[in-house]
This record gives sequence, structure tokens and C-alpha cells, in this order.
Amino acid sequence: MTLVDLVDGCRIVVCVGSGGVGKTTIAATIALRGAIAGRRVMVLTIDPARRLAQSLGLNTLRAGGERVGVEHLAVAGQRLGGTLSAGMLDQKSAWDEFIARHAPNHEVRDTLLANEFYQRLSRSFAGSTEYMAIEELCRIDETGAFDLIVLDTPPTGHALEFLEAPQRLEDFFDHTTMAWLVRPTMSAGWSVWKTASRSVRFIFERIEEATGLQALAQIADFFVAIEQLIDGITARSRKVKSLLHSPDTAFVLVSGPDEQVLEDADGLAASMRALGMPLKGVVMNRVHAAAPGLDDEAMTAAALGRIVATLGVAGVDAEVSAWLESTLESARVQAAAEAVRREAFEDALPADVAFVSVPEQRRDVHDLASLAALGDFFGETSAPNAARLPGDRATGIRRDLP
Repeated sequence: MTLVDLVDGCRIVVCVGSGGVGKTTIAATIALRGAIAGRRVMVLTIDPARRLAQSLGLNTLRAGGERVGVEHLAVAGQRLGGTLSAGMLDQKSAWDEFIARHAPNHEVRDTLLANEFYQRLSRSFAGSTEYMAIEELCRIDETGAFDLIVLDTPPTGHALEFLEAPQRLEDFFDHTTMAWLVRPTMSAGWSVWKTASRSVRFIFERIEEATGLQALAQIADFFVAIEQLIDGITARSRKVKSLLHSPDTAFVLVSGPDEQVLEDADGLAASMRALGMPLKGVVMNRVHAAAPGLDDEAMTAAALGRIVATLGVAGVDAEVSAWLESTLESARVQAAAEAVRREAFEDALPADVAFVSVPEQRRDVHDLASLAALGDFFGETSAPNAARLPGDRATGIRRDLP
């Protein structure tokens, strides 16, 4: 199965992986291919760098999503059978909308939104951004406005927080814990607790310093108000988990051929299996494939001669010649090492996981035309052949001389 086959059969694609491997670019490419094929597509990112907007020819992305205009597509020579929209998560507004949706009335909603502890919590709660990304995914899915939703997630360091966010939020609002926190005596009891012992006073003083709150009663007020939302939040959390585990949802790991990146990918894949969210696809991005004929000394020498002739350089001195030979050898070694690691990684994957290799590109992928060209590799089922890729850096050879 190719990545195209996988995406065509899914409603939601979640891209995960390390930072710096081109995850946002791959997410945008998947979305563009889906739109070209005639689907109504939304791609959502939590990347504050706004790289996704730039790739799609937009200046910025707004929280509710924005349609990519036909004028941008026309310039890139693309014509969609469907539609393409893109959005970026605004964490604070997403939390506020989340509270507004689940509050039983305006009074509870306004109390929570005005609460200083809530305002700080919504900006700094561990996994807050990650959960809101999933919440936004669920909200967009419920609108029914899109046939394909592509989500670009945080790097590996935060990926587990993303995957664990629904359960973490559910645990946070556990009824047993909340029952203790919202006892009728709690608001009045802070002062009693604070004078109970020197250790307790120290703890509360540190909390006040960390939060900047002068009255810890605000925390109690927050929990008293939030208790009325618990059932709705818990039900929502379970619905979100169900969405992530749905057969219509595909997790696609974006990795690179570097050793450390592959180790991170292995760890993430194992954690996902443990959480019951196995991978369905892998994109090995920025691969340096060996050009045919660079695997022995004689062919390397012949290749060197062709390069010198192409450059039109006459009487190349020994230093430049040695540099060219060294560059070719380094490229050959790099490609061979990447191939070994890539094959070992692919062999360890389950047989039903779609796997595709995408070569390192000569130019940065930053526009719709480049995204469309990158998407051509998604129909491949094996590593790319450098000999037929005019845009890649398969040989690793710089186009300039020292």
C-alpha cells in the first residue's frame, strides 16, 4: 500500500515525528494531494513559525481556518478538484471556546473566563496546547465541512503529551479529586490550612509566588465552577479518544534517515503502540540516495571526469580534484549508511504500514508548486532512484567550488 492509498481511505491524518524533519511540509503536501484529488481538505498546525501559511501562499493563518485562494493555485499551476483550507491553533481562544461550549449557563462561563487561575492554567497547563489541538480536530470533524483533515503535531518531545492529552485531562477532572477540592469549607479554609504548620505555609507561599495569585481562594473558585462542567468535559474527552482510535484516522510518522532521528521515531512508535494508536504510514524524508555508478572506484573516477567536463574547467589542479573525489566519496558513504538504517527501520515495521522515501530536494519546499512536486513521491512503494530525480540532492555534491 502506498501513502496515497492510505490517505485516500482516511478521513483524518495525524502527522507525528521529531522537529526539523519536514513534518509541517509533509502535512501540507498530504492536504494538497487530497484537494487535487477532489476532496474538501483542512490542514491544521500548531506551529507558531507559520511555515504552513508560507508554503500555501498565505501570509498568516487564523484559528478558524482560511481557504487557499484560486489565485495562489493558478500561479503554482495547480487546479483542485476539491477545496483546500488551512488553520493554526490559537491556544487561548481554543480554551475559551471549549469552556463556553461546555458551561451549563452564561454565569458559569463568565465566572470561569474571568478567573485568574483559569487564565494562567489555560496558557501553561502541561499538554494544554496538545489537548486543544485534538479538541479543535474534533470540532472541525463535527462540522462535516471537510472530507479530509490533516493535523500537524508538535515535535517528538511533546508528541506523547499530544497522544496522552485526552486521558490526562480526564484524570485531571476526576470526580474523586474534584470532590475534595470543592468541599464547602474550602474557600474559607485556605487561611486555616496556611496557618496549620510552617511546612504548609511554605508550600502555599511558593504556590503564590509561582502563580502570582495573591488569594488562593481563586483556585478554589475555579474548581467550584468547573465542577459543573465535569460530565461534559469527561464525555468530550472520551469522544476525542474514540476519534483518535477510529479506523478512519491514520497516524503518519515523518522521520529522517539520521541515526538520532530514527531512534526518536522508534521510541515514539513504541509509545503509540502501547497507547493503542499504531502507525499506519511512514514518510522517510530528506533521503540521500546513491546515484548509480558511484559504488566502485572506477565508476567514481568516471563520474568525476564528467563533472569536471560539465563545469568546463580545464587543467584542474590536484587540490580541486582531491576535493571533488572526497565529496563524491562522502556522498557515497552517506547514502550507503542511510540506506542501511532506512532498510533496518522499514524491516521492523508491520507489513501493513505504508512506507515511502522522499529524497532531499535541491531547493527549499516553500510554495504550492514545490508541494505538488513533492507529493508525486507519495505513490512510490520503495526508496527513490536518484538517477531519475532531477530535483534531488542524491549525490550530495555542492554546485559550487571552494
